[in-house]
This record gives sequence, C-alpha cells and structure tokens, in this order.
Amino acid sequence: MSTPEELPRSEYRRNIAALICDSTFFYMAMSFVGASTVLPALLGTLTRSEVAIGVGSGITRGAWLLPQLLVAGLVTRMAHRKRLIVGVAWVSRPLVLLIALVIWRGAIPAPTFTLVTVLTLFFVFYALDAVVSVPWFDHLARTISPQRRGAVVGVGQVIGGIGGIGAGAAVGYLLSEASPWGYPANYALVYLAAAVLYIVSAMGISFIADPDCTPKDGSTAPTLRQTMAMLPATIARDAPFRRMIAVQLLVGFTGVATSFYVLYATRELGLTLADTGLFVSAQVAGSMIAGFLLGYMQQRLGPLVHIRLQTVLAATAPLLALLAAPAAQAGAEVARWVYGGVFLMLGVYTGSGSWPFSNWLLEYAPETRRPMYIGLANTLSATTMLAPVLGGVVVGTVSYPAVFVLAVAFCCLALLLSLALPTTRPRVPAPGANPAPPQAPA
Repeated sequence: MSTPEELPRSEYRRNIAALICDSTFFYMAMSFVGASTVLPALLGTLTRSEVAIGVGSGITRGAWLLPQLLVAGLVTRMAHRKRLIVGVAWVSRPLVLLIALVIWRGAIPAPTFTLVTVLTLFFVFYALDAVVSVPWFDHLARTISPQRRGAVVGVGQVIGGIGGIGAGAAVGYLLSEASPWGYPANYALVYLAAAVLYIVSAMGISFIADPDCTPKDGSTAPTLRQTMAMLPATIARDAPFRRMIAVQLLVGFTGVATSFYVLYATRELGLTLADTGLFVSAQVAGSMIAGFLLGYMQQRLGPLVHIRLQTVLAATAPLLALLAAPAAQAGAEVARWVYGGVFLMLGVYTGSGSWPFSNWLLEYAPETRRPMYIGLANTLSATTMLAPVLGGVVVGTVSYPAVFVLAVAFCCLALLLSLALPTTRPRVPAPGANPAPPQAPA
C-alpha cells in the first residue's frame, strides 16, 4: 500500500486536482440545495407543521450518517476504491434532477405527495452519498499528505464558495416576486441548477488515480463481521474515542435550531422568501471563511484546536438569532442584516462540517481500522437526526427563541468535554520524553 509520499508525482497532482474539482462543484451544488435555507423554505410551502419540517431535515441527515459503518466494513478490505466512489456518485447525484421534476409537477396539485416524495428522494441521495464519502475520506488520507489535506478540502470550499455566492444571488432572484417563474417552477429551477453542478462534480471525481490499498506488511483489514464484533471492545477500551464521539454528538445537536432560522425570519420577523438569497450568499461566504480557516488549522494548529473552535462557532448563529427580534424593532433592514450574520456564522460552522472530527480520527486511528473508526463515529452521529425533530417540538410547544437557547447549551457542554481530548499532533518533547501522539488501542 503506497503512502502519499510514495505516489508518483503525476498521480499525486492528479488526485489533488480531481478532489478539488469534485468538492468545488459539490459545494456549489449544496448552495442551491440549501439544507438550512432553501430546503426548509420549500418544506414550509408544503406544510405548516414545524415538527414535520424537523422530521424532514432529520431524515436527510440520518440518511447520510446511518450507512457509514456498514460501508466502512466493506471498504476496509477493498484493494481499490475508485469504482465504488465514482460508480455510486454517478447513481446518486443525477437524482436531484428527479427532485426538480417532482417539485415542478406536484407541488401545487399534490403538496403532501410532493413533500413525501422529495424527502424520500433526498433520503436515497444522502444514503448513497454516504457510500461515496467513507472511501472518499479514506482516499484523501491515503493519497494526500497530512499537511495538505486541509488545504485540498479548503481550496475546494473557497472556490466553490465563490460560485456559491452567485448561487445565493440566483436563489434570491428566482424566489423573489421579480422572478418570471412563479411557484413551484422557481424552486424546480433552483434544484435543476443543483443537479447540473452535482453532475459536474461527478465528472471531476471520475479522474482520481486509484492506488493499490493492500498493506505492504501483509496485514489484512478486519472483515465486516470482525468489524462488528470489535465495536463493543473498541468503544469500551478507547476512552479518547468515546470522548470525541460525545463532543461530536453534542455539537451535532446544535441542529435543533438549524432548520428553523429561515422559518423564524419569514414567519415571525417579517422577512421574505427573496431574503433567502441573501441568507444563501451569507452562508456561502461563511463556508469560504471556513475553507481558509480549515487549511490554516490543518497545517498549523491541528484538529484538536479546530474541534474546540468548531464548538464556539456553532454557538454564534443561535446567539445572533436571539438578537434578531430586538433588531427587528429597529426596522426590517436591521433585522435582515443581523440575520445575514446568523447565516454567515452558520456557514463558518457548517463549512467545516465533521472535518475536524474526521481529521482527528485520520491521525489517531490505526491505518487498517481507519474506515471503521470514521464509519462508527458517523453512524453514531446519526442520532443527531433527532435534533431537528426535537427542535420542531420545542418550537411548537415553547417558541423559536427557546430552541436557539437550547442550541447554545449544547455548544457549551461540547466545549467543556473537548477540554479533555488529547491532541494527535506531537508536541516538541522535553529531553528524554516520548514525542509520539496518542494512538488508539490495538
């Protein structure tokens, strides 16, 4: 099995270019999909139930996380991963074309059918994307040096973010009253644009080089059955891993608020659907900041510092949302820009996504068990699919501000727990000290 340093220079550069191309257009497509902007706004046109909207958002998140342990168990014994990554990408990403068609044809005559069908298609889309993501991250670890991984992902985010700002302007225009396309054609066009960008991203990932992943020392990765059998012992014996999982779950539960920022703005603060374009652009700008931040953190400070910063960033969006109501008393324009700040900071937080946690595991986990650790972490994180449902219940029974306060509380607890996580980066050792970073139990 080749290390990144042993790959031919042409393959090393080819992988960098292909991964950046894939992530660039994928991030641009996500700006149109708008899991925290366009999608909740669309669901809000199909139902008035906050709980139903929360369930919809939770389903899409759970669909991406739940399959990952199963996928990891299959990936660990594959000598080559390109066929899996590329093949499934070409199955999943064109599905968004079908979503656009369902919205166009069904939103008005059959809103409930459209709601169920769109969420079902998104469930399939995200579940298949999970099949891509586990070997994608493992491919990144195997073909790109640790010092450059963050830069590769960050560059994709920054370039994709530049296009995403334009996507925000397009969304704002399409959903405004000035648009020549009324509802639901406007939403259908938004998702059509996303589909085209997803297909271009699939073209990009098709050009990755495919190194042999067979270990040189003759060791073999565990089978799926062995992987499943090892899970209880892995969790029981590996205290740093357990704590990392707890921190990741708590940060993930800030999603209690994510699906309700747009609804709060349009239903309570008097903002309009046209403002969704501003929110998309602000969130994309935030993801660009995250791209720069990600590269710096990866190269200079490491994943542990990034995890702690992530918990602080996750708290800023709900804190700003709590300030939006007082700001609205000073005028809609003031509320609009405060709310732009909400989505800017949401973009900074979500722009890094699970990357600092995945990167911590990439550096911490044994090489042959790396997919298992990542898959287990992400599968356990599927419990955060309940966060939007919990948020919908809180909004329906208490208020929107209450769900923002709850999100801040989750962040504070996550930051407290993260203080006991070990670093994966070796410190400069004292004379006679061991400079090696901590490793997972064998």
